[in-house]
Amino acid sequence: MSDLIEWRARKSVVLAKVLGFCLCVWSCVGVAQGVFDHPVQAGSAEAESLDVIADELRQNLPVSGAIKQQKHLAILREPMVSKGAFTLAADGDLQWRITEPFAVAYSMAAGELTREMDGKSETITASAEPALYGFFQLFGRLFDLSLQDLNSYFSVYLLTAAEAGEHWVIGLTPQDSRLQKVLSHIVVQGEDGMIDQVTLTEPGEDYTVLYFSYAAADETE
Repeated sequence: MSDLIEWRARKSVVLAKVLGFCLCVWSCVGVAQGVFDHPVQAGSAEAESLDVIADELRQNLPVSGAIKQQKHLAILREPMVSKGAFTLAADGDLQWRITEPFAVAYSMAAGELTREMDGKSETITASAEPALYGFFQLFGRLFDLSLQDLNSYFSVYLLTAAEAGEHWVIGLTPQDSRLQKVLSHIVVQGEDGMIDQVTLTEPGEDYTVLYFSYAAADETE
């Protein structure tokens, strides 16, 4: 009898932990999606808050970090996971290296994107692979966060850390018709002058989550 009571008690503890974890995840998702209720207008208090966040990000350039990418496809039960590292220079030049599950490196310099894989190098143009080219161009600009530049391509939204909790949250919805074909919206989360997570949602159910770990950057070298 005592064994049954102990088993039920342990089961209750496990269920409570699982429920707590789920509530935490749902809460984070809700906050992230809620950012689209807070548009940023030029000259507004939100625009000033965005400028402060941008200043903090720029102060940390150049920056290097570890990358973990989860690609969620509606046709797959589990996400596809890849890992690597990146380095972003103060002038916007970007090095992006994937080490798992296979090796591939991207370099964005002076607006030119190059891919190296299996010992071969090729230049990627915006017309040939618009989604890939647009992502790397956008990533470099995320650490600048110029409202004027972002507004050229996106509608911009913001939840400050005071509003969202631990992290600030930036939402971007594409205005450019070419981007709209491959992107529904982007959610960027960060704190203390660093971007921690970027979620790119495609039209439909597919989405990609990028996690950045700056403390672990050396481990990927």
